[in-house]
Amino acid sequence: MAFNPSKCKVLTITKSHFPVSFIYDLDGNVLERVCEFRDLGVVVNKNLSFTLYIECIVLKANRVSGIIKRTFGYSVPQYVKLKLFTTLVRPILENCSQVWSPSFKKDIYFIESTQRSMTKYV
Repeated sequence: MAFNPSKCKVLTITKSHFPVSFIYDLDGNVLERVCEFRDLGVVVNKNLSFTLYIECIVLKANRVSGIIKRTFGYSVPQYVKLKLFTTLVRPILENCSQVWSPSFKKDIYFIESTQRSMTKYV
């Protein structure tokens, strides 16, 4: 299997402020060093923190829940609102959650704020 050097990046994951920096090359091409990288839709940064990714998915879930509230309002039955939440909003919040499982309280509160607002709506 041949790798495409233009699609390959180097992401050094460390807690050190001054990491040892090696030069990696592939077929004579020096690989680009990045601070964050998106792989299979999940953004990973050099500290292995998923806060940026969590912010993105919460904003996306808030957008979708806002569209639901504006489109359907409060006149639809409760089971319809619940079905809309479980089919449109929850998959956004649960996508790859096994990988990015929130470890900071601020991330947990941020995710739960979206769930709380939709629970009040339902």
